[in-house]
Order: sequence, then C-alpha cells, then structure tokens
Amino acid sequence: MKRIAGRDHPQVLVDAQGNPVNVDKRSLTTIIDAQSGELDHPVKSNLIQGKDKQSNQDESLLEKVSSIINPSSSTSNTPPTLTSVNGYRLGDVSHCLNIGGYPVVSDGILFENQQTFNRSKIVERAVHACGSAAFGYFEVTNDLSNLCKADFLSKVGKITPVMVRFSTTTYGREYPDSARNPRGIAMKFYTDEGNYDILSVNFPVFFVRDPTQGPDLIRSQQRNPNNFRVNLDATFDFMSLVPESMLANTWFWSDHGTPVGWRNMDAYPCHTFKWINSQNQSVYIRYKFSCLTGIKNFSNADAIRMCGEDPDYAKRDLWQHIDNGGTCEFKCQIQMMDENEAKKIPDFDPFDTTKIWPEDRYPLVQFGRLVLDRNPENYHRDVEQVAFSPGSLVPGIEPSPDPLLQFRCFLYRDAQLYRLGVNFHQIPVNCPFMTRQYHPIARDGAARCDANGGVESNLYPNSFSQPPHARPDLTCNEKPQALQGYLARKSHSRHENELPVDNEYIQARQFYLHGLNADERTHLHQNIGKGFRSVTRSEIKLRFLVACYKVHPDYARGILQFYDQITFNQVEQAAQKVHDKHTVDRAKGYEPYDLN
Repeated sequence: MKRIAGRDHPQVLVDAQGNPVNVDKRSLTTIIDAQSGELDHPVKSNLIQGKDKQSNQDESLLEKVSSIINPSSSTSNTPPTLTSVNGYRLGDVSHCLNIGGYPVVSDGILFENQQTFNRSKIVERAVHACGSAAFGYFEVTNDLSNLCKADFLSKVGKITPVMVRFSTTTYGREYPDSARNPRGIAMKFYTDEGNYDILSVNFPVFFVRDPTQGPDLIRSQQRNPNNFRVNLDATFDFMSLVPESMLANTWFWSDHGTPVGWRNMDAYPCHTFKWINSQNQSVYIRYKFSCLTGIKNFSNADAIRMCGEDPDYAKRDLWQHIDNGGTCEFKCQIQMMDENEAKKIPDFDPFDTTKIWPEDRYPLVQFGRLVLDRNPENYHRDVEQVAFSPGSLVPGIEPSPDPLLQFRCFLYRDAQLYRLGVNFHQIPVNCPFMTRQYHPIARDGAARCDANGGVESNLYPNSFSQPPHARPDLTCNEKPQALQGYLARKSHSRHENELPVDNEYIQARQFYLHGLNADERTHLHQNIGKGFRSVTRSEIKLRFLVACYKVHPDYARGILQFYDQITFNQVEQAAQKVHDKHTVDRAKGYEPYDLN
C-alpha cells in the first residue's frame, strides 16, 4: 500500500525514482482511491510503493479507512451487507415502502436512491464536453534546463506523471466524436512543483485573437438557439466576418477537421509562452506535440459514416488500444524566439494565436516524450471531474503578452469553479499530489474534505502559523515585465495596426498551396461546397467565398466546382470591391461591406 506523509499518518509516498514525496496530512481524503479503497491517486501506475515499518495502530487505522471506503477490500471472510450512504444496513432493496401501492414519503431508502440519481450529473462543460482520457507519463529526452528552470524539465530521464483528456470542442457530451469539429487535447503534468496544465487543439492556430470574441466563436459552432439544429448559417457567417480566422477556417474545413480518433493527431497549444531559466533570462516558446503514429484523417464521407456506425469511435479506439497493452505516444517539441527578435519580426505578430511560427525559420527542438499507457478506472471520477486551466503554471513558465491567453488563465479556472465548486482541487484527479500542499488561507466552501486549515490562522501575515517558518518562496515570483502603451479598447495585434491587409491571408495561402496536397485541396473544396447546401442566406456564402478568394483565387474556384448556385464571375466582381480591405469594416464594429 502506498503510504502517506504527515503528522497524523507518519508514512511515506514515493515517486518513480523512489524519492520521498511529501503529502500534506490535510489532503488525506484526496488520495483515498474510491475504487480500491487504498490511500492512493489515479496516477498510481507512475508511483512505486514505499515500505516502512508501521505500528499496529497505523495498520488498524488504514485497514479501517479502506474497509469504510470500499467494504470489498476488507480482509474479513464475511460478505459485506448493503447499507445506506449513512451506514445503516438495508433489508429489501427491490421494493419501496408502500401502502396498497402508494409509496410513503417516510421511505428514506427510496428517496436516497432517487435523489442521488437526480443529482448524479454535474454541470456539463460549456466546451469540450464530449471526451475521454488516459494516464501516463512525461519523460525528459533533451536537457533544456539552460532555458527553463521548471523542475520537471531539470534533467534527462526525469519522469512526471500525466493525465491527458481528448475531446471535441463545441457540441455536447453525446455528440459523435468523429464529426467535424476542432479537437481538444488537455494535458495535466503532476510535477514536483505543482500541477502544470497545457491546453491544446489539433490545429496550430485559433480562430480569434481577442478574448471578447471567444464566446461568440463557440456559439457560431454550436446549435441554433431557435430550433436546436446544427447551425452552419452561423458557422459560415462568423468565419466570413472575422478575417484573422481564415487559416483556422481552412484547417477546420480540411480533413484535419475530422481526425481518425484521438491517437492520430498532433496537439498545438497555439499560444506563445515564456520560459525563464535560473539566471532569470527568458525566451519565448511555442509547443508542439507530434503523435508518433502520424496524422490520419477521415474524409468527410468516412467521418459521416463513422458517426452513424460508431458514435464513440475515438473514445473506444483509445480505450481498447491501451486496454490491449498499447501506448499512445507524442514527441514533445518547442520553437524558440528571443525577446529582441519578437519585437522585430516584419511579417507576423508572434503573440497572435491566429498565426503560426514558420518551422523553417523557427525549427522544432525536442525536449521530451509523452506516453499514455493506462485507462481511467472510473469515468466520472477521473474524466468528468478533471479540471484544466492555462493559468495552472509552475515556476519557470509564464504567459506571453497575448490577451487571449492572459484572459484564459482566468476564465478556465472560473469555469471549473462554476462546474465543480471552489474545492475542485481536492478531487483526486486534480490533486497536486507530487508536491507538499500548505494553503491554510484557502478554506471553507462546499464539499471541503480535508482538515480545512485546522487550528491554524486563516490570514497572512500572522504570528500564529505552525510551523512558524512557513513563508512564501520569493524565488517563485514572476519575472518583472516592463510595459508601455495606452489603455484602450482596440486590438493589440500588429495585423490590425501596422501590417498590410494581405498579411492576414499570407499564412492561409501558404497552407492552402503547400500544406495540402492536390487530393486534400479537393477534399477541402468539396467539404465547404457540401456545407454550403445547409446555409440559407446567399450573402453569407458569397462573403465567405470572397474571403477564400483573398487567400487564393483557386480556393474560391475549387469550392464552386461543388456548388453551382454562385458563379466565379460573381465572386471576382465582389472581391474587386474590397480588393484593398477585408470583407468587413473593423473600424465600424465588423460591419460587412455590401458585396452585391
């Protein structure tokens, strides 16, 4: 049995190298495995058991806790008796207490059963609701400690337990997981310095750059609020009105929008981060996680077929692959850019999530590998309740001046507070079990399960804390960052303030011409042409075609091979009206230009 460190339970938890791991005595309940009854954590495959001598009292306590949490774990030969959640033994559990067929309100067993069922579902995620996950580990393969002081990157061979959740993005839990939609890949690293979350999608760019547009983007790819049908009018309308989205739009409508399961796609956090080393020197980086299987995508027809034949294909494929002894592995890489260079790039904004860093100019450097090798034991406990946030950072890693990332550091945590409550960090899968936790100021709230700070003071500074030397570690402070500018409600991006109009479309053009082969471009055209059949307003289709024309005329021409209600001549004439501007007037609140 894994063992717990702490004054009340003098035992030791050890990591994969056999080093002692301190676990706050207050977090006892967060690492009791409800499945096995052991004092444990869902990432148990990456820890080894420590063996110390125990007193009979300790053994008695642990056995008692285990038998309470899971009666089947008791060493007694007597089979357990069914009880209520309050512990009293039950008799007939197949019939309600009734008089002549009329149930009575005094039947506590009936009410407990039904009321528990009524409340069995927690709030569904507003985005990324449909998904599944796996546990595994991250291993450092290349020493980049000269660039980043984060402990989990400190030496080659260092192992860090991880949990990764895969998902579709905009539709609900029951939506087929092979349908056209961006895929989310959320990673939780259980590091020695706390949990570090990296949130990714399977596209290298995002659709918007300003956080104000985030909810509208999601709504544009969700169901129609009037009739609850898939709403391609809104999808194409939004895409045609947001010029910076054209690269992401092209990824979306290509076969990358329908990957073959979770295992055959790359993961891109899209955002720029700052790595800081022990000398307080910094470098900007972007992550990329490349699947070792190679990228595999469904065609639109195959994706539609799979949605009908096996709506849970991606979830089933990952589960069965691991259950049969397989692993899912990613190569972990970064691109690097120093701070001075970031100020001088002539053709794109390095902090803009709608733009890539070209790999020929900023080559990928591998720093590790991520291996998934174990399925969750309980979906609700480990997958439905896991919580991620880009704001869950560790010393040595900080956000860049990207307003979308900066705001996401707040909004993701806020979403988890709404969904799971203020104490979601005590749910086992969210517990930072690899590091010592000491936070007596954070207390109270619904479902608080630990000692809640005990007798210690709930404020800081104070002279009552035990131990009295518990103080902040000032070496963990963020690197000071000089700022200049004006407080204004305007875009931060150089693409809206300095660069020519065509710069919004250059990277989409390069991807269209060189990132897709001839067959993939044909599929892109065909997918959009098929989507147009569900769009009721012709001006939306024309405006989207003009945006594609700005990327490349062949883009619009190719779509019209699969949609004959608009002519290429109409598109060319409309494009000439806005040849030196976008399809919308940003200065007038994204008001669309008249293209008729």
